[in-house]
Order: sequence, then structure tokens, then C-alpha cells
Amino acid sequence: MTTLTQTKTVPTKVGTVLTEHEYDTLNKMLKSKDHADHTMAQAILNQCDIPKSIYWIWKLARNGNTTRMVYLRTKASREFSSTSTLFHISNQRATSFALYIVNKKWLTEEIYQRLKPEILDELSARNKEGNFYEIYVDIKETYAEFDPESALTHLKTTKL
Repeated sequence: MTTLTQTKTVPTKVGTVLTEHEYDTLNKMLKSKDHADHTMAQAILNQCDIPKSIYWIWKLARNGNTTRMVYLRTKASREFSSTSTLFHISNQRATSFALYIVNKKWLTEEIYQRLKPEILDELSARNKEGNFYEIYVDIKETYAEFDPESALTHLKTTKL
């Protein structure tokens, strides 16, 4: 008589890098009412290359998917949540998120270019009245490598 033993090991990561297409698919799966979709989405996230996919992970988390991204209580899910600092990044605005991933050395030119419009919008929102000055911004020299076409950017004022 043979008995089957079930091993509980973390599967080897394949290092999938998320793209906008995968983001759209995962977002739909996580918003679905079908728990099988949530499980499949979580399995995909558990296998992704977190530093290279962090922007899309952040976007998924900001869309209110955080709990569904890690609801399975597995080692892989805990590792994903811990490595991506999922619950920490889920509430960050673009500027805070960019500075956070700079410190982790995960910021790339591509991620910066995706964050830049939102960062500029945040700066504009802080300059609500702008009655006396036209404000222009330029990236700090420290971060210039992320914005090779850096130029003074006019900050549009938003009036309430």
C-alpha cells in the first residue's frame, strides 16, 4: 500500500516581468467575482520579478486589489507581499512611490517616465492658486539619468 505525501514548497520563481497587457489582465482577474480568477492572478504575481514589475504591482495595489493579491496563505504569497512591501506601497502617491523605489534601487527610466506625469500633477496641485508666479520644474541632477530629455517643465496651476 502506497501513500501519497504532499509537499508544501515554494515553487521556483520564473521571473515573469509584468507589462501593461499583464496588468490589464490581472486587474480584471482581481476585480472578478470568481475566486478562481483571484487564485490564478495570485499565482502569476507570486512568480513575477518584483523589482522589474514593481510599477505594475503598485498600480494593481492602488486599484484596491491588495487583499485579493495575497489572500492565499502560502509561503509564496507571504514572500511576494514582503518583498514587494505590498501594503506599504498600496497607499503611496507617485512621488512617494518613486522615492521609495529609488532607495531600493529599483527605479528605472521606464518607470520614471510612467510616473512623471502624475508627479507633475501632484506638484501642480500644491500650487493651487499660482497668482504671482509661473513655476517651472526640472529634475534634480541626482536623478537626471532617469530623464535624459530633461527640460524645464511649466507647472500648470490648478484653481479651485
